[in-house]
Amino acid sequence: MATNAEAGTTAGPRYTKVAIWLHWLIGLAVVANIGLAMLTEGLPRDAHRAAMGVHKALGMAILALTLLQLLWRLTHRAPPLPAAMPSWQRWTSGLVHFLFYALLILLPLSGWVWMSAADRPIDFFGLFTIPSIAAPSKAVADVLHDRHETLGLMMLALVALHIVAALKHQFIDRDRLFARMNPL
Repeated sequence: MATNAEAGTTAGPRYTKVAIWLHWLIGLAVVANIGLAMLTEGLPRDAHRAAMGVHKALGMAILALTLLQLLWRLTHRAPPLPAAMPSWQRWTSGLVHFLFYALLILLPLSGWVWMSAADRPIDFFGLFTIPSIAAPSKAVADVLHDRHETLGLMMLALVALHIVAALKHQFIDRDRLFARMNPL
């Protein structure tokens, strides 16, 4: 089997299998949840309510998976970036990852506080009800609704940036950076 140097790659070692699967599971859940929130606008009330129930539960699952991913990341170092990668790309990569973690926590938390303040309990896929973390308050609910939507749009932009950057590295730079996170 050829080594990275023999194969002409610059990506280096891969992430752990756990890190790879958490990345893809969270990524797919985020894309599905953003799509679910955006596509339910204009649905009949019952269909909208059902879809939002799934959206809320999935958001709480994303929060739990993100906390698990953070714990994993704290105990397992990421593979180094390619030595040839320009410093601005290294800096941008670090910033984007920081923003992802911030949004992956703040987005579900804002939804949780919003639903708590709106006095609308979150049912976790019919298994149990997530406890409220804020007292009922229309004013707080209104503010958190707006903040949650803003954070969602920020997440959408960040996901798009991440995908474009991955495609650039794979097809333009051909530095095999994608191979570090490839689940196959």
